[in-house]
Amino acid sequence: MNYNSKRWGMLIVGIIINICAGFGYAWSVFQNPLMQQFGWNAIQTSLAYTLVMGVSALPMALVGMAQAYVSPRVLIFTGGLLLGGSVFLTASIQSLTQLYLIYGIGIGLGVGIVYSGSLSNMVRFFPDKRGLCSGAMAAGMGSGAVIIAPLAAALISEYGVMPTFKILGIAFIAIICGLSLFIETAPHNFNPKGWTPKRTTSSISGIEKNWKAMLKDPIFYLIAGIFMTGATSGVMILGHASPMFQEIMKFTSQKAAAMVGVLALCNTLGRVIWGFTSDRIGRLKTIYFLYVITALSLFGLIYFSGQSLFVVMVMLIGTCYGGFMSMIASLTADAFGSKNLPVNFGIMFLAYGFAAFTGPRMAAVVKIMNQGDYSLAFIIAILMCLAGMLLNWITMKKLSKEQSEPQALVHSMT
Repeated sequence: MNYNSKRWGMLIVGIIINICAGFGYAWSVFQNPLMQQFGWNAIQTSLAYTLVMGVSALPMALVGMAQAYVSPRVLIFTGGLLLGGSVFLTASIQSLTQLYLIYGIGIGLGVGIVYSGSLSNMVRFFPDKRGLCSGAMAAGMGSGAVIIAPLAAALISEYGVMPTFKILGIAFIAIICGLSLFIETAPHNFNPKGWTPKRTTSSISGIEKNWKAMLKDPIFYLIAGIFMTGATSGVMILGHASPMFQEIMKFTSQKAAAMVGVLALCNTLGRVIWGFTSDRIGRLKTIYFLYVITALSLFGLIYFSGQSLFVVMVMLIGTCYGGFMSMIASLTADAFGSKNLPVNFGIMFLAYGFAAFTGPRMAAVVKIMNQGDYSLAFIIAILMCLAGMLLNWITMKKLSKEQSEPQALVHSMT
């Protein structure tokens, strides 16, 4: 079958599916209404967002393994039912336990199945444009809040927070499950017409590695550390964006919701722009710029005053967070090959899960301990950026050595 043109149509379908999976990024719009309705505090409610982001990483390795037996279409359909059904059932919660189980764990599992089932399969269709493809798919997920946040805010204003969950849940089931029928399974070692694979399209070392071999490779832990430190500040900001705008900048809830939408747009653009950039200058060089911009922006949030500067710094952090997310799949494929990418990506994504658990929770605890001041959380995130820059430098050195070793071997045999 000729997939040269068909793959682009499936990419568009995958992006739309991932927009729905990006529902979790709109959490800050729901946080204050839930706090007002049930009398919960920020630490209690923010755990729901932490669970969604963290739990979403858990099923990805299993989904990757399942793709050897089950088509991505079936996995996406199943994830769509779980995601949409959990959003719908959130309308019936009466306690924090139910919020954590239904919203946090249920939606998190649904997001993880949909995202993993669609992303790794689609990257296999684009060995010539890994960064662009993974960036576009990640952008779909990141842009969920661009559409969902203002839509949810309008629905909450008109109908209330609980009916809004019902409306969105039904919509997600219809869209994700319906569009999943258009997704096909990428053939192994698919090469687009007219494109000649380079040696590095297998892996930087020229050796395909399964998950067992990957876990024995020190490079895995360095790259995992890069994504963990890089994602922490971004997921922290996204999880507290609406409260930050309202409490620090004194924005109205409607204006804060609009800023959440703009932040999600920056997150989305960052995934596409930085993913495209990484195809041109390299993943790790791109990641170095992301750390620098993020650290300087966090510094600005602490020491600069004024609404305009605050908004700009937050948006820059959102853009860089999108950049980190866009490169998880492509850098994993670069380092360990594309043959085992579904499983390897799922395991690598656990690094993001750790960041998702620690980032929002850390910000919530710091906020309570310091009477609403987030500064200490920003300082911790800056230190993590500095640690990540060191990990990135070490990884560049080790990968450069691995890339040169096969070439030296070839020369020694001639």
